[in-house]
Amino acid sequence: MAYDFVAARLSSDAYTVLRAVEMDIGAGWRVNIDNTSSVYQQPMSGHYFQVAVDDKWFFSRSLWDGRIPYDEGQDIGQENVRLVEQNHKPTLVYSKTFMKQGREIQVVLAEDISTIESSLSQLGWLLAGLGISGLIILLTLQIFIIRKGLSSLQDVKRDLTRLKAGDIRQLSQSTTTEVEPLVTEINYLVQNMELRLQRSRNAVGNLAHAAKTPLTVIDRHIDTLLEQEIPQGEDIKEQSQRLRGMIERELTRARIAGAALPGQRIYIEDELDKLVRTLKAIYREKALTFELDISAKSYFPGERDDLVELMGNLLDNASKWAVSRIHVKAHMDDHCLELVVSDDGPGIPEDARERLMNRGERLDESTIGHGLGMSIISEIIRQYQGRFFLESSARLGGLEVQVMLPRRADLELPD
Repeated sequence: MAYDFVAARLSSDAYTVLRAVEMDIGAGWRVNIDNTSSVYQQPMSGHYFQVAVDDKWFFSRSLWDGRIPYDEGQDIGQENVRLVEQNHKPTLVYSKTFMKQGREIQVVLAEDISTIESSLSQLGWLLAGLGISGLIILLTLQIFIIRKGLSSLQDVKRDLTRLKAGDIRQLSQSTTTEVEPLVTEINYLVQNMELRLQRSRNAVGNLAHAAKTPLTVIDRHIDTLLEQEIPQGEDIKEQSQRLRGMIERELTRARIAGAALPGQRIYIEDELDKLVRTLKAIYREKALTFELDISAKSYFPGERDDLVELMGNLLDNASKWAVSRIHVKAHMDDHCLELVVSDDGPGIPEDARERLMNRGERLDESTIGHGLGMSIISEIIRQYQGRFFLESSARLGGLEVQVMLPRRADLELPD
């Protein structure tokens, strides 16, 4: 556009210069300077012309001793106009041949456009800066819009992390129409899992209650057979006891929830206080002393009933064999929960510890119990993907049971 403007001005000036070319009767053809613009009279003004009449050249004062290279340079797409380098500056050159009074007159004009080129360069950088700034603004606005649109998903992500950690039991309701069905379905799934677990436990409880009556009737008939000294009575009694033990074992296993439901967090300190009070009442003749080392942040990553079943069996076994002292430790780190129960009882020989973990195995028939305690403990720990060890207590001298449970189902226990 700038070149078009300069070319149009050069074309207009060419006719002005052409009118200044005249025949002087005494001196021949000449260029009447008075009829041209004064800018052509200033040396190196940036505006130049040269005129050829019958191969005789006339030059403007502004050219000084220079010449216009009209047959060189670069075509810019304008008729009779070329871009050349003159005096190390970009110059537009207009060259055209006219007929005047029967003579061919070639008019060549040139204009220095370095100022225009500089202005165009500045304009280019300005437009580039504005374009980049506009692009940055658009990208920033786009990022803001996307983040604003996805903020609801970020809220759901944070709630899922808190639900997994056990801080909440349900996801917060979302105000975004597209996200709200997802939140509703997840909350429904969590509620449904809890409901199914509760129904399963209720069914197990009902079965246990229903099985007691026929087993009691069978035991009474067995007692009648034994009173009549019928030999088969002892065999039937043995089978009845085995059946009762099997039912109790399977019902206990069925009550174990296994992997923790989302949002479950049962703090050990609260539940342990209740168990200790109960065991002190049961074993009050021993006057047991319970030493508790429970960190406030320690929690059981599962169902409350499973914790009560696990700790209840551990403490009950320790209470049976302890002389007067039981030490309980519960600590939790970023990976696992560690439970340690030790007593000052006689302990268990190393070669007998593996037998103790077998289902229903008892090492001392003189102590009341059915021998299922350790197998129940083992089953609960297996369901929660944990580990446990039987050792001699360096602190109290009796048996020490160490239980390790992963903090979450997706974590592995350290070696």
